[in-house]
Amino acid sequence: MLGAPVAAWVDAVARLGPVIELVGDGEPVVVMASAEANKVSWSTPQLWSYARTDAAKVFHSQLGPEHVSALDGEAHRRLRKLLLPAFGVAALRRDISTSAAVMTAGIAQWRGQTIELHASACHLFTKALTQSQVHTNADDRSISKLCEFEENFIAGVQISAAEQQPWFYRQSYQSLRSTAFAFFNAVLDEHLVAEPADDSLSLLLKREPPEGMARLTREELLHATYLLSIAGVGNIANLLCGLLWSIHDSPWLYRLREELDGVDLSTLSGMKNLPVLSAVIKESERMFLPAPVVPKRTERDVAVLGRELPAGTLVQHMHGLAHFDPSRYPEPLRFNPERWLVDGAERPNAFGGGKHLCLGMGVTRAYLPLATALLVQEGLSFEGPPVFEPLDPAHASRPVTTTLNTQIS
Repeated sequence: MLGAPVAAWVDAVARLGPVIELVGDGEPVVVMASAEANKVSWSTPQLWSYARTDAAKVFHSQLGPEHVSALDGEAHRRLRKLLLPAFGVAALRRDISTSAAVMTAGIAQWRGQTIELHASACHLFTKALTQSQVHTNADDRSISKLCEFEENFIAGVQISAAEQQPWFYRQSYQSLRSTAFAFFNAVLDEHLVAEPADDSLSLLLKREPPEGMARLTREELLHATYLLSIAGVGNIANLLCGLLWSIHDSPWLYRLREELDGVDLSTLSGMKNLPVLSAVIKESERMFLPAPVVPKRTERDVAVLGRELPAGTLVQHMHGLAHFDPSRYPEPLRFNPERWLVDGAERPNAFGGGKHLCLGMGVTRAYLPLATALLVQEGLSFEGPPVFEPLDPAHASRPVTTTLNTQIS
């Protein structure tokens, strides 16, 4: 996290407290990290601006000023309220049988091959999302282009502001972005003229806004189409790679297979009666959370846990560090799903909290259990652990993606 091992940050917070002042790229930076800091941050949304950070500027420049991640205050509250019905677990479960069928067919095609699991899973999740959430049957080439765009876009969010402009102005990226937005525009245009379908985009189109609240604009609907079609698939794939590597040579693989024996996965929409699967998913969320650090700025002079922060202070909210607090999770660096079956541990906050809780939580909690349940019943072997590889080795900043070479038999 922020260029240092998790254990080093845990030690730093234990010695220095949950609010630590650093020097960043030419300006002071404050790191907030602890379960207590999380509660303070998520319960005081009026104190923070997410839109005035370099990360939000990337969303603004690449996805447009109406994108939900580039907004604060009332504008953010309105847009999130209008979008939320299409992104809850209930919306994903409405057509879970379609997603299950897509994943089952895709995994069947992997048998007898060595695949790169992260990229293959991104492709599979995108195919499932486009068919279930926007009712579009895209060909494999189009799906691959969407995945490449998302992977390159998200990678660009992770690098420094100075490196972002040359990364996003590469001709290859601009071509991917144009192709992706042509797809999103075509999907939206088709929905605008067609009879309403039973999908999440149609739900947004036909839903009346609360009294006094403006309807979604076309630009906002375009961003919603992006979110419904592709957003977050790389994060789900990262979780899946970490999970499968962690259990592949452990008793948890066999416990999962035993629990899932006879379960109809074509309609899997929850884990209420699957405690082992639930425990493995929770432990994966704890250890491999998608975005462990969220940047923001103070809106005004504030006091946080005994520290005075001037207005405009850049804060790196390391909310994920609480997942490795040994007082909350004994042996925090060990993958141990048993803690969720015996200890009654507090569920991790892998998707943040408060008014900026990640919209991708619903799709992750629908697709990760389904993909895990399908794959653990296959013969799995790996060439080695997940590793980070540069997306564009020739580019100076060398942002990375996860790779996990996997044999399916």
